[in-house]
Amino acid sequence: MNLMEGLLQLGGLLLMVGMTVAPVVVLLGLLNRRDHRESRLLGRVMKALPPRQFGGRLAVHVRCALLSPRSVITLDMQACSRDEIWQAIARLSRSLPPGVRLLVDGTVDPQCPAAVRLAIRSRRPFAGPSHPSAVPG
Repeated sequence: MNLMEGLLQLGGLLLMVGMTVAPVVVLLGLLNRRDHRESRLLGRVMKALPPRQFGGRLAVHVRCALLSPRSVITLDMQACSRDEIWQAIARLSRSLPPGVRLLVDGTVDPQCPAAVRLAIRSRRPFAGPSHPSAVPG
Protein backbone atom coordinates (compact mmCIF):
# COMPACT_ATOMS: atom_id res chain seq x y z
CA MET A 1 0.00 0.00 0.00
CA ASN A 2 1.47 3.29 -1.00
CA LEU A 3 1.01 6.73 0.49
CA MET A 4 -1.74 7.77 -1.95
CA GLU A 5 -3.95 4.76 -1.14
CA GLY A 6 -3.47 5.37 2.58
CA LEU A 7 -4.54 9.00 2.24
CA LEU A 8 -7.62 7.99 0.23
CA GLN A 9 -8.63 5.46 2.87
CA LEU A 10 -8.07 8.00 5.64
CA GLY A 11 -10.12 10.59 3.74
CA GLY A 12 -12.95 8.10 3.23
CA LEU A 13 -12.91 7.21 6.91
CA LEU A 14 -12.99 10.87 7.95
CA LEU A 15 -15.85 11.54 5.53
CA MET A 16 -17.88 8.65 6.98
CA VAL A 17 -17.26 9.78 10.55
CA GLY A 18 -18.18 13.35 9.61
CA MET A 19 -21.41 12.25 7.92
CA THR A 20 -22.31 10.19 10.99
CA VAL A 21 -21.46 12.77 13.66
CA ALA A 22 -22.51 16.01 11.91
CA PRO A 23 -26.30 15.43 12.07
CA VAL A 24 -26.08 14.65 15.78
CA VAL A 25 -24.04 17.81 16.44
CA VAL A 26 -26.50 19.93 14.42
CA LEU A 27 -29.48 18.44 16.26
CA LEU A 28 -27.87 19.05 19.64
CA GLY A 29 -27.13 22.65 18.64
CA LEU A 30 -30.76 23.21 17.61
CA LEU A 31 -32.05 21.69 20.84
CA ASN A 32 -29.67 23.87 22.86
CA ARG A 33 -30.82 27.02 21.05
CA ARG A 34 -34.49 26.10 21.63
CA ASP A 35 -33.87 25.46 25.33
CA HIS A 36 -32.17 28.85 25.70
CA ARG A 37 -35.13 30.59 23.99
CA GLU A 38 -37.56 28.82 26.33
CA SER A 39 -35.47 29.81 29.34
CA ARG A 40 -35.32 33.47 28.27
CA LEU A 41 -39.09 33.59 27.68
CA LEU A 42 -39.79 31.95 31.04
CA GLY A 43 -37.54 34.55 32.66
CA ARG A 44 -39.52 37.36 31.03
CA VAL A 45 -42.79 35.84 32.24
CA MET A 46 -41.47 35.45 35.78
CA LYS A 47 -40.21 39.04 35.76
CA ALA A 48 -43.56 40.41 34.53
CA LEU A 49 -45.67 38.15 36.76
CA PRO A 50 -43.88 37.54 40.08
CA PRO A 51 -44.93 34.17 41.58
CA ARG A 52 -45.49 35.73 45.02
CA GLN A 53 -48.22 37.95 43.60
CA PHE A 54 -50.32 34.97 42.50
CA GLY A 55 -49.66 32.69 45.46
CA GLY A 56 -49.58 29.42 43.53
CA ARG A 57 -52.67 30.16 41.43
CA LEU A 58 -50.71 30.55 38.18
CA ALA A 59 -49.15 27.81 36.04
CA VAL A 60 -46.81 28.70 33.17
CA HIS A 61 -45.79 26.52 30.23
CA VAL A 62 -43.36 27.77 27.57
CA ARG A 63 -42.89 25.92 24.29
CA CYS A 64 -40.60 26.92 21.41
CA ALA A 65 -40.36 25.35 17.98
CA LEU A 66 -37.13 23.62 17.02
CA LEU A 67 -36.65 24.94 13.48
CA SER A 68 -38.63 28.18 13.51
CA PRO A 69 -38.76 31.20 15.84
CA ARG A 70 -42.38 30.46 16.83
CA SER A 71 -43.01 30.33 20.57
CA VAL A 72 -46.10 29.76 22.71
CA ILE A 73 -46.56 30.75 26.34
CA THR A 74 -49.56 29.15 28.06
CA LEU A 75 -50.84 30.58 31.33
CA ASP A 76 -53.28 28.51 33.36
CA MET A 77 -55.14 31.09 35.43
CA GLN A 78 -58.27 29.08 36.31
CA ALA A 79 -58.02 30.11 39.98
CA CYS A 80 -57.37 33.81 39.26
CA SER A 81 -59.87 36.64 39.19
CA ARG A 82 -60.90 38.45 36.03
CA ASP A 83 -58.87 41.53 37.00
CA GLU A 84 -55.75 39.42 37.58
CA ILE A 85 -56.17 37.79 34.16
CA TRP A 86 -56.44 41.12 32.34
CA GLN A 87 -53.60 42.58 34.37
CA ALA A 88 -51.37 39.63 33.44
CA ILE A 89 -52.27 39.98 29.76
CA ALA A 90 -51.46 43.69 29.82
CA ARG A 91 -48.10 43.16 31.53
CA LEU A 92 -47.02 40.32 29.28
CA SER A 93 -48.14 41.90 26.02
CA ARG A 94 -45.75 44.80 26.72
CA SER A 95 -42.77 42.61 27.61
CA LEU A 96 -42.95 39.78 25.07
CA PRO A 97 -40.88 39.87 21.89
CA PRO A 98 -42.67 39.97 18.51
CA GLY A 99 -44.05 36.70 17.21
CA VAL A 100 -44.69 35.09 20.59
CA ARG A 101 -48.17 33.66 21.06
CA LEU A 102 -49.75 33.96 24.50
CA LEU A 103 -52.54 31.57 25.48
CA VAL A 104 -54.42 32.34 28.68
CA ASP A 105 -56.77 29.76 30.18
CA GLY A 106 -59.09 31.06 32.86
CA THR A 107 -62.63 31.81 33.95
CA VAL A 108 -63.97 35.32 33.52
CA ASP A 109 -66.97 35.08 35.83
CA PRO A 110 -66.95 32.99 39.06
CA GLN A 111 -70.75 32.55 38.87
CA CYS A 112 -70.43 31.04 35.38
CA PRO A 113 -67.52 28.57 35.55
CA ALA A 114 -67.09 28.28 31.80
CA ALA A 115 -63.46 28.07 30.75
CA VAL A 116 -62.17 30.82 28.47
CA ARG A 117 -59.06 30.64 26.30
CA LEU A 118 -57.60 33.88 25.00
CA ALA A 119 -54.92 33.82 22.30
CA ILE A 120 -52.78 36.92 21.92
CA ARG A 121 -49.97 37.27 19.41
CA SER A 122 -47.41 39.98 20.03
CA ARG A 123 -46.78 42.21 17.03
CA ARG A 124 -43.84 44.22 15.83
CA PRO A 125 -43.98 47.90 16.72
CA PHE A 126 -45.62 50.05 14.07
CA ALA A 127 -42.95 51.62 11.87
CA GLY A 128 -45.18 53.49 9.43
CA PRO A 129 -47.02 52.44 6.29
CA SER A 130 -45.57 49.47 4.48
CA HIS A 131 -46.36 50.74 0.99
CA PRO A 132 -45.36 54.21 -0.34
CA SER A 133 -48.78 54.76 -1.93
CA ALA A 134 -50.36 54.56 1.53
CA VAL A 135 -48.71 57.84 2.53
CA PRO A 136 -51.14 60.75 2.01
CA GLY A 137 -49.91 63.79 0.25
